[in-house]
Amino acid sequence: MKIGRNPSTGTHLRQLIGQAEFCEVDPSEDLARVAAVRQALGPQGKLMVDVNCAWSPDFAIEMGRAMEAQKLYWIEEPVATDDIDGSARVADALTTPIAGYETEMGLYGFRQLIDCGAVDIVQPDIAWSGGFSEGRRIAAYAQAHHKMVAPHAFAGAVLLVASLHFAAAAPNGLLLEWDQNPNALRDELLKEPLRLENDGTVRPPERPGLGIELDRAAVERYRSG
Repeated sequence: MKIGRNPSTGTHLRQLIGQAEFCEVDPSEDLARVAAVRQALGPQGKLMVDVNCAWSPDFAIEMGRAMEAQKLYWIEEPVATDDIDGSARVADALTTPIAGYETEMGLYGFRQLIDCGAVDIVQPDIAWSGGFSEGRRIAAYAQAHHKMVAPHAFAGAVLLVASLHFAAAAPNGLLLEWDQNPNALRDELLKEPLRLENDGTVRPPERPGLGIELDRAAVERYRSG
């Protein structure tokens, strides 16, 4: 779940709309929402929060400690991606694992995050981080440091399928992000869409390559330029 959209945060797009107050939540409201979701999920459900790089290290530690009672599976991107020392401080101070950082690029960037102890769970996006080859190097480096990989995949159907193959092929693949927001480029772009089962699993296509065929009519519907 998304949190961290408080009035003091300048890292999201509320400035671009006319009614910015609808994008702002007091930190106490975030804590209440997290508690409500935990109650709804029950004690065994995996509950993650995504801050999208919105907090300072000190505030991330404060909020992380306030949420410890909810037994979070991870806190995602609590601070700015390039604040490696800050993320390491947060990771060291909290018992909750820190996950990130989806916009980091290449093995070199993820090596810094791992070596500094800035992340407990590694989240490359193969569209940003360098594709399959670089993603496999990142996953291997993470595995050598006893860390799991949970690829970020917040886009269309092609990236989702590619990320599914990547996660399935990595020995330390943990899980795959599956955005639940309406997204026609995910849900309509494939002739045979992926099927998310009730237990949260999905079977990768078994045909050559990514194993998918694009629906050309959908491509034309959403073509721009």
